[in-house]
Amino acid sequence: MTDETAPPRRRDTWDKAAIVLQPVGGLLTALAVAILGFWTSSYLRDREARETALRERMDTSETNARLYSELISKREESESALRKDMFTSIINSFLGGGAGNLEQKVLNLELLVYNFHESLDLKPLFLHIARQARTSPDRSEYMARLNRVAEEISKKQMLVIEEGGAAFDVSADGKALAFVGPDGVSRVPYVARDLVVDGIGRNFKLEILDFDKAGEQVQLRITVRTAEPTGTETISTEFWVGHFDFPMIDNTRLPHDQRVAVVMNALDPGSARADLTLAYFPGKYAGLREKPYYDEVLAKLLAVNAAAFIPPATPTPAASRR
Repeated sequence: MTDETAPPRRRDTWDKAAIVLQPVGGLLTALAVAILGFWTSSYLRDREARETALRERMDTSETNARLYSELISKREESESALRKDMFTSIINSFLGGGAGNLEQKVLNLELLVYNFHESLDLKPLFLHIARQARTSPDRSEYMARLNRVAEEISKKQMLVIEEGGAAFDVSADGKALAFVGPDGVSRVPYVARDLVVDGIGRNFKLEILDFDKAGEQVQLRITVRTAEPTGTETISTEFWVGHFDFPMIDNTRLPHDQRVAVVMNALDPGSARADLTLAYFPGKYAGLREKPYYDEVLAKLLAVNAAAFIPPATPTPAASRR
């Protein structure tokens, strides 16, 4: 039997704390849920705002890119139309009716060269005007203008070519049909140099075959040797080089879409001394009319794909046993 008359148990400190903390716990729980809900909704709003801003920036970027592309396309179309009209007008002055005076022909040639030197082989036109200039009373003035234009274009093209190519300078003696030695006095029958472009090394041998004092040209033979895995590949060609041979147009095609050209920097007809530069460069720096062959384009694409593909490393037997 229980003692019904026993006095009630007195509450200790923990009982009192439980009575006080029970409502406080509910309040803290409600407050925590409210804070978590507010933080979650705030995070979602910020995320949605960032995504919206990102989409707006992407849309703006696409719009700007599209507008820029359209503006560039329109500008290229207008420039092409202008260049077409200019080319037609200038070339008709040479091929159309009416002889025209020599001053007008030289001026038209200057306009043609400065605007189309990367896409046209203008050497025949230079030689044609030069022949007429040599019979003119103002021979020295017109020849100086022609040579100055040719020199400026050669330098301009060489600056572009040397960005991705390699070159070396030589001095030729047209009377001895030899090159000036390193000491500036002796004469050597040929000059040979090793040049490397795009990882392909070639040996270039240059020889003088003839000298045309009247035409101010030098006949050269160039021999190119390339060390290939299957043996040494040799290419030899002969050509004339003068003031009006520009490297982007007047060059020799080499395997792997590469080119070699010789430029005449200066010529002294009296001493038959000519300063030459041999340039070895990738085909992408050639003139617009010099297009790579389809097999060269395919070889480049295959090389790029092969370089991009990196096969997974095969573990060695020793590594697999670890």
